[in-house]
This record gives sequence, structure tokens and C-alpha cells, in this order.
Amino acid sequence: MNRKELLQKAGMAVAVSGILSTLSAEDHNHESASMPTAGKSKYAKAMMAAIHCQLSAEVCLSHCITELGKGDKAMAACAASTREVISLCDSFVKLASQSSTFTKKLANLCVEVCEACAKECDKHANHHAVCKECRDSCLACAKELKKV
Repeated sequence: MNRKELLQKAGMAVAVSGILSTLSAEDHNHESASMPTAGKSKYAKAMMAAIHCQLSAEVCLSHCITELGKGDKAMAACAASTREVISLCDSFVKLASQSSTFTKKLANLCVEVCEACAKECDKHANHHAVCKECRDSCLACAKELKKV
């Protein structure tokens, strides 16, 4: 396994771990509690879009790091934007799952960050499939988060 594959698999593992954690939290049931699950939450679609966006950004970031290691400095801005998306999408999912009063505010910021990342990834989408996937998932996430 080369460094590129290792970084991509590590990024994928981190993202999948987060998804599995979210899903296992949904399956955990307290009959006396009335906490909404992602499936029942009014933010369910937005949370799933954010999780997918975060996963795509993790893979894209791993790719960017590999390309930067090869000397392709054009990927630096892409790497920076994916790091922001990862942080914001993760935060959105956490707040939305709690039905926080700050969910809408964070959704608006997340839309802005996702759109900026999509614009950056678009520069590389014709050459790198992971950048295209990240761009597409960022645009889908922004579209869904605008509904929040």
C-alpha cells in the first residue's frame, strides 16, 4: 500500500467511523427519553447531506495532501477549503442532532463554506475525480442546508 492509498483509507475510516457512531446513536433507545433521532429529526435530510459532504471532503483532503506531497501546490487552497467543510459539517450534525437553537445559524455558515469549497474543488474537477465528488457533495449539502 502506498502513501496515497493509506491516506485515502485513513480519511475514509475516520468518516465511516463518524457515520457509524451517528447510526448507532440512532439505534440506541431510551423509552423514557424523548430525544429525536436523525431519522425523526426535522433536520434528518440536512444531517445526512452534511455527513456525505464531510465524507467526500475527507477523501478529497487525503488526495490533496498526496498531491501536495508530490509538489502540486495548486492543491493547497483545495486542502484548506476541505478542512473547513469537514469541521463545519461535523459541527452542524452535532448541533442539529441536539435540535440546538443555533442550528440555523450554523447551517447558514455551513452553506457559505460548502459553496466556497465547491468553487475551489471545481478548479480541479476535470483532473481529479475526488475533487468532482467533493464539489458535487458540497453543492448538494448547501442546497439541503438552505432549507433549514
